Amino acid sequence: MNLKQKTEKALIWSFVDKFGQQIIYFVSGIILANLLMPGDYGKIGVLTIFIVLSNILIDSGFSSALIRKKGATDRDYSTIFFFNLIISLVFYLILYFSAIFIANYFHIPDLVSISRVLFLSIIFNSLGLIQQTRMFKEIRFTEYARINIVALTISSAFAIWLASNGGGVWALVVQTVGLSILKTLLLWCYGRWFPKLIFSIASIKEFLSYSANLLGTGVLNAVFNNIYPLIIAKSFSTATVGFYTQAQKLQDIPSALIANIFRSVAFPVLSSINDDKPRLLRVFGKYIRTTAFFIFPIMMLLIVVANPLIISLITEKWSASVPMLQILSLAGMFSPFIILYYDLFNTEGRSDINLKLEIAKKIFLVLSIAVVLVLSNSIINLIWVWVIYTLLSLVVTAIVASKLVGYRVVTLLKDILPYFVVALVSALVSLVTFLFFSNSWLQLIVATIIFVLSYIAIVALFKMEIWLECLSLAKRKLGITKTPES
Repeated sequence: MNLKQKTEKALIWSFVDKFGQQIIYFVSGIILANLLMPGDYGKIGVLTIFIVLSNILIDSGFSSALIRKKGATDRDYSTIFFFNLIISLVFYLILYFSAIFIANYFHIPDLVSISRVLFLSIIFNSLGLIQQTRMFKEIRFTEYARINIVALTISSAFAIWLASNGGGVWALVVQTVGLSILKTLLLWCYGRWFPKLIFSIASIKEFLSYSANLLGTGVLNAVFNNIYPLIIAKSFSTATVGFYTQAQKLQDIPSALIANIFRSVAFPVLSSINDDKPRLLRVFGKYIRTTAFFIFPIMMLLIVVANPLIISLITEKWSASVPMLQILSLAGMFSPFIILYYDLFNTEGRSDINLKLEIAKKIFLVLSIAVVLVLSNSIINLIWVWVIYTLLSLVVTAIVASKLVGYRVVTLLKDILPYFVVALVSALVSLVTFLFFSNSWLQLIVATIIFVLSYIAIVALFKMEIWLECLSLAKRKLGITKTPES
């Protein structure tokens, strides 16, 4: 099996994994949103930053270092496993005793007990990190997809049961902790690796120079990607945090789906060909175009149907989330490209560039947030700041990539603009729906159908590259055409 076939298989199973997870999150999220209140989501939203930050600090960038290293040994894997476990226990104890201070700061007494249970997921996540890393390195996405989907289905089902029986915010806690426990158990069952009683300082030192920059970048991203709930909770209300969190989750379903599908495959594949620059750039360009083909229409459609989507699925009580969802979708439209660029830099062994870029961008974000809070104190203006920040991030990152690896900004524009224009035209055509229908369900269904048909018709008419690639792949998988020889 050649690299193209391996990549196609990995992309298919990565899609099954990420799409399956997002569908489960979407369906369970709709049910839970109807059973719970915005304030329940607000409490979890406030605590999310601590879990995300802890998970990044525990991993410390070593997982990427292990994937990148050719010929990683059991000594390397076992050392990082025990490192992850020790750090996770330390962080849990710190957060356990900090719970009362967190609750007092946000004036939410319930956060003490909620956080102490929720933070247990940090320990369970650390126990499965190496098994997960080995699956990525070996491109075993079939098993990984099954593990994720089974674990998420069971934990979500239990959360729904608890919410329907008056469990309130604890349903969301159970969903998170239950997922981490089940996923780790399945990773141990099917990971085909167990740690040995080995701990090597030499292994830690070997990975440290590379992973330290990843750690710094990860910490900055974790803090600032999740800082809005903290700002909103302090400046507005827990319910407003809930509205924001719901909008963020809805836009994150497609945006994270596309980003994670390509990220999980791109890094190991690009790492395997990083000594062949022309081939690396060709493959990276294909990832960019494929991402554009999917992300632009999905996010553009989400902007069009945001109001009927929320009103129809999670009722009027969440209507305040509509403008937030529409604005956040603009940022979600471009963020997957930034993630791909970061993986390209990591492939080149230049994780330091990611860290330097993040420091500069976060200074801009902090100053912008401060200005908005002083001048307007508006939640909508805060979200617009995030959109501007995302767009500027992409521009700056593309300029740096042009100088570092030769993937020019002009090439980026040529790769993504055709799909953006087609998605925009499809969005404008689908807006006609709202002139003829007032029922939210009809608006949602008809607008979606018109948008999808318009997009497919245009890309097919102009025989756009990724459309033809998708057709070719579908025909091969259905046995209509033969698979090329390796």
